[in-house]
Amino acid sequence: MVRKKMNFYSEEFKNQAVKEFSLSNESLKTVAQKFGISHFTLHDWVYHRGKSSKRKKMSILATSNSLVVEKEDLSPSELKALVLKLEKDLSLEKMRSESLSKMIEIAEREFKISIRKKSGAKQSLK
Repeated sequence: MVRKKMNFYSEEFKNQAVKEFSLSNESLKTVAQKFGISHFTLHDWVYHRGKSSKRKKMSILATSNSLVVEKEDLSPSELKALVLKLEKDLSLEKMRSESLSKMIEIAEREFKISIRKKSGAKQSLK
């Protein structure tokens, strides 16, 4: 059995990695690679900071790419960065929604089929 060497990281380093993950739009694996650590290690750090009530650090609940952050624990510059990130995400989602709607309109026109569900319409039996 091969045993790996245990690495010890400072709290400052851990907090920096968790903060980078929480404020960026990058995956856990990508951020872990940036910091030269295993994505399992970063996952543990993110999880424990969300569970710890003793530490006054960012409380993060990571579910796929969405985040819940306790705003009292963030500095004004971190809040500003978070707002900018959320505004950017919202803008991208609006563009995505408009694009999908336009694609449906074009497909309905080109193929002469109804794609959008009509409210109150009966579903066909199979």
